[in-house]
Amino acid sequence: MSNSKVVTCSFTMDRDTYDAFKSIVVKNHQNVKGNLIRYMQYVIDYETPNAETIDAIEEVKRMKADPSLGKTYDNVDEMMRDLLDV
Repeated sequence: MSNSKVVTCSFTMDRDTYDAFKSIVVKNHQNVKGNLIRYMQYVIDYETPNAETIDAIEEVKRMKADPSLGKTYDNVDEMMRDLLDV
């Protein structure tokens, strides 16, 4: 019996690229499969594959949850007033 809600992915890639990627994720106590699955979920959640944008969104979420991490702003005008001390 097969589960129609599960898919098996198989692909080939350059060995040097794989080894470089694997060495990075292993240093962060992750594995290749788990890292790829998390990345796919980020793409779905944020509709963007840009890692820098994802990191910025996560940082804002942490700052909103813990105000001691820094001040957040609701709009650019508020930020500019504070920045320029107007």
